[in-house]
Amino acid sequence: MKITIELTEIFLKDRISIAHSISDEDALMVLAQDPNWEVRREVAWKSKDPNVLWKLAEDESFEVRLQVLTNANITEEILWKLSKDNNDIIREKVAAHAKSTPKILWELSEDKDIAVRVQIVENANASQALLLKMSNDSDVRHRIALHVNATPEILLKLSNDKDWMVRENVARNINATPEILLKLSDDENLFVRQAVARNSNATHEILLKLSEDKENYDVKRNVLRNANVTSEILWKLAEDEDERVRVLVAQSIEKQLEIFYKLSIDEKWGVREAIAKNPNTPSEVLWKLARDEHSRVSKAARGNSNLWNS
Repeated sequence: MKITIELTEIFLKDRISIAHSISDEDALMVLAQDPNWEVRREVAWKSKDPNVLWKLAEDESFEVRLQVLTNANITEEILWKLSKDNNDIIREKVAAHAKSTPKILWELSEDKDIAVRVQIVENANASQALLLKMSNDSDVRHRIALHVNATPEILLKLSNDKDWMVRENVARNINATPEILLKLSDDENLFVRQAVARNSNATHEILLKLSEDKENYDVKRNVLRNANVTSEILWKLAEDEDERVRVLVAQSIEKQLEIFYKLSIDEKWGVREAIAKNPNTPSEVLWKLARDEHSRVSKAARGNSNLWNS
């Protein structure tokens, strides 16, 4: 009783300061009943007592309940309570919370607010069963397609989605199997095919197929960026009719001597210049390019440090 009288008789500014600085849980419990919401908000930030936080999770002030969600000592039970909150922002924060369990996220999966459901599928705690359930949700399935917990079963389902952005995200997902990627390599949308070309699970067969893509230069560019690209594919792209593709090959090759020689005599000076600038170009190729008829090619070759390496 004494501590109650002492604390409630202190001016508001001082009560806020006390709530911010003290660690005595008995005093914080008293301040949790303060008539001013700013004091109670400070308690919600400071207290480590689950009983205090439980009480404040029922507070009439939105700001106080929101502050409870930032407290590192929040429990699963308190998160469950707040998942029933009438305020959309509170439920959204619960859905995004790192301590929210699959059970809590499942409970929120039918929430009327799109922002809440979006946060669920962004949460790393979302279970595979929950993601499969929510893959029918038109507002969030494009995010599910990118989720780290999305299974091949989910991704195969979403690879048939009518929305190309969903299919693109499937193609970007590290869990997409070679079988799914092979299917998407035939997709009518070029952004989907570009994503397939960049996926680390794309096999030689898939990359070889995409190296023949007729519609878009960026698909071939992504093939060249893929760590799984083989010498066979590089050689094929070195013969591509698009000069931009051959320039990319000239910039990216590292040790394929035959390709260095081939591109060093390309009819387009831009390709030859790219070979001349490549830090991996052998000295014998650079000596030849140093005498190129085009000044930019010869200048690039003479400026390459490999010119003097034998």
